[in-house]
Parts: sequence; structure tokens; C-alpha cells
Amino acid sequence: MRFLFSLTRMKPRISSVILISLILMLPLSSIDAIERPVDTDGLQTRAVFPFDDARYQGADVHDPSVILFGDRYVMVATSGNQFVPIWTSKDRIHWDQHGPILNASPAWLAAAVPNHHSVWAPAPLKIGNMLRIYYCASQKFGSNTSFIGMIENEHFDPHNPVNGWTDKGMLVESHAEKDNFNAIDPDVLTGPDGRQWMVYGSYWSGIYEVEIEPSTGLIKEGAIPFHVASNTGERGNPLEAPMLRYHEGYYYLFVTYGLAAQGVRSTYRTMVGRSKDPKGPFLGFDGRSMEEGGHTDLLKSSPPMFAPGGGNMFSDHDGDWFAYHYYDSTRHWHGDVWGRPTLQIRKVVWGPDGWPLPGLPAGIDLETSAKGTVEGEWTQQVDFGDTGELFLEGSGVARLGENHGHWDLNGQVLVIKWPKLDTPGESWTDTLTVDDSKQCFVGRNQAGVVIRGIKRNAKVWKL
Repeated sequence: MRFLFSLTRMKPRISSVILISLILMLPLSSIDAIERPVDTDGLQTRAVFPFDDARYQGADVHDPSVILFGDRYVMVATSGNQFVPIWTSKDRIHWDQHGPILNASPAWLAAAVPNHHSVWAPAPLKIGNMLRIYYCASQKFGSNTSFIGMIENEHFDPHNPVNGWTDKGMLVESHAEKDNFNAIDPDVLTGPDGRQWMVYGSYWSGIYEVEIEPSTGLIKEGAIPFHVASNTGERGNPLEAPMLRYHEGYYYLFVTYGLAAQGVRSTYRTMVGRSKDPKGPFLGFDGRSMEEGGHTDLLKSSPPMFAPGGGNMFSDHDGDWFAYHYYDSTRHWHGDVWGRPTLQIRKVVWGPDGWPLPGLPAGIDLETSAKGTVEGEWTQQVDFGDTGELFLEGSGVARLGENHGHWDLNGQVLVIKWPKLDTPGESWTDTLTVDDSKQCFVGRNQAGVVIRGIKRNAKVWKL
């Protein structure tokens, strides 16, 4: 489980806003909900920034990974006491859970991790009609005596997902007092050249990568693991849940920084770097290597969506999607902990500079009109913080509070320039991608900070 190694590493902090929410047991919201369906077909939609609390029927999970296999979406996630539970869905919204793919742990895993049956952070890899699932387990919470294995189904049937599995054994192991890495959180990418790469690890000395032999799904003979990422900015090197993705000439390495498993006290947030080479170095927006702590922000807490992370990316007929869990502060989890682990699937928007951006969650469709225009009043959020009112006037003037700038739309790229008050003649620049409905945008400023916007009174198709 990607989050469990953070339990003994960091003292959690909680803001007064969260405390007030826990006391009142109410959703955190600082703006009025715009017109949209609520609790429609199992989808809950109300948040500080619209739709950030989207959640789906039958999918309260940790560490979800989703793929499209035939006519079904297939999801695996961290188990409580099973060997890889599996879910399927027809629409990304309604999920049906099926039994574990094995009734008991394989003999090698039972011997390595006695009296502990939970399997963590499984990651699926589709190869034609075959489905491989990489998984991990540890002897105890907070230990780096851990193991990564793989199980395979040569003719996977998403309509009968628990039959036909054969375990292929262990790929990587780490041992306390001996190794300074942690063999958890595997993810495997098949690159455009057919070569396969597995990333894994957490805390300790960080994230590692090793080449996989495609014919067997096991580590390639002679391949040596190498270090690719650390979180050097925080005590204890808190990062985990790595994922590799290829897109238009770049290999993207996604990681999750921070603390998890604490409900709303969790500090998970999703970061990314990229490289032209599958072996890195992966560079952040600031040009620093992820080995030295470089990164680009992708997704952070936006109440009641706390600590989003620990997932995977998959492709569909309508683009790329990012599946992950967050802690829903509107729902009780256990004991005195609020923030139930919850699946969310979010559209990936690829910005004009090639960096990924967080679009809207699955199930939210904004009505497209041929007469749509970006002019008008928007709810805007910068760096997942407080929201503000942005006005885009027909004259090309942009207003945000006391600030006045100028906007220009070229195709789907909206550029807003804000004059620097202390440096006449210079400006801050927001480069934003507008969706087809012209009711939603997401992008970054020149520092790489994420900026999101939803038009006031946005029109939403009912599910």
C-alpha cells in the first residue's frame, strides 16, 4: 500500500479550516454551487472548486489503477485482506467489485510475509489479450522488508475477471537493516520502441527504475536498477507511488509527495517530471532533476478533496485519464478519522508546452455551444488555494480583484498578461487551455503554478 510507510515518518499537521469542517461535519465550500446535478447516478458533485469532490458508486478504494480492456474498465486497488480484489465498470462511474483473483497468497509470498495477507498498490499492464498485474507487500507497516511480484492472465476476460491467473513470482525484494530502498509501488510502461520499464520505491532512498523483459514480464537479465527521484525538500524523503507515461516524445515520471493514510490530515500531492530518455534524468518545470527534488505540480488538495495521489494513467477513446484516490472530508472513515479513501478519475489536459494538467473528473460534461465565448465571469483557483472572481471583458481586459490585465484567445490557448506593479513594462503570464465548451480552462503561469477556471453558471449535461 503506497501510503503506509508514511505513518511513522512525519508528524501530521491539520489546518484550522479542516478542524472547523470536522467539528461541523459539513463539506468544505467557499463558493455557491453552480448549476449542476447532485447525487445523479451515484456521482456526488459539490466542492470549493467545482466538481473536485466527484466520487463514484462502489469505489471507496486506496491506490486504484484503471485500464480499459475491451468494453470494460478494469480497476485493481490495495486490498484489506485479499489477494488483489478487482472491479469492473461500463462507464467509469458505476463500479462492481469482484472477488480476489486468487483465494490465497502464492506460496512464496506467504512464506516471505507470514500472517499478513494484504497486497498493496497493484498495477495492471495490458499486452494484447494478456493482463499482467504487478503487486507488492511488506512484512509490517513502516518497514522496508518488502517484495514486488507479478501475476499473469494470458487470456483475460473482463466479464469473468477472477479466472485464469498464474503467479509468476518475485521480481524485487528489499530488507530492513540491509537495503536503503523499499520494494513497493511497482508500475510498468511499454515504450513506443517496445521496451518495458518498471519504476518502484518510496521514502528511504527514493524511487528506482529497472528494465523489464517483455516476453516474461520479469526483470531483464543483467538489468541494474537505478535511482530516478527523491523528495529532497522534506524531512524523511516522503515520496512514493511512481508511474511512467509516454506522450509525444517525452517520458513522464509521476510521483506522489507527502503523507497518506491520515484522512484529511494527509498531505499527498501529485508531481511530475519528464525526459526524452526513458532512463532520465527526469526534469521538473524548474529544470532540476527529480533525483535532486525537481518537480512540476500536477494535483493538490482542494477541499473536500484532500491528498490526491497514488494511482495511474490510462488511455480511452476520449483521451487520457488519471485515476487516483483522495480523502473525502465529507465522509467519516474510521475511529476519529474523517476523510474516506475515494476513487476519482480526472481528464488529463496536455498543455501547449507538453506538460500534463488536471482537467475535469469523469462524469462531468460541460455543454458545448457554437456560440460559446470565454467572455464573462469565471471562478478561478490558483495553486489549489482560495477561489476568486475573474472577469474577461469583451474589450480584452481581464480583472481579478484589484488587478487588471489583458487577455487574448488563439484557438484553445487563452493567454492572460498581468502587469508587474513593481517592474513597469513587464508582466506575469498565465497560459491556459480552454475546453471545447469554453466554460472551463486549466493551465500554468510562468512559474509552473496550476491555474484552473470554471465559468459561472456553467451548463452541465446530466449523466
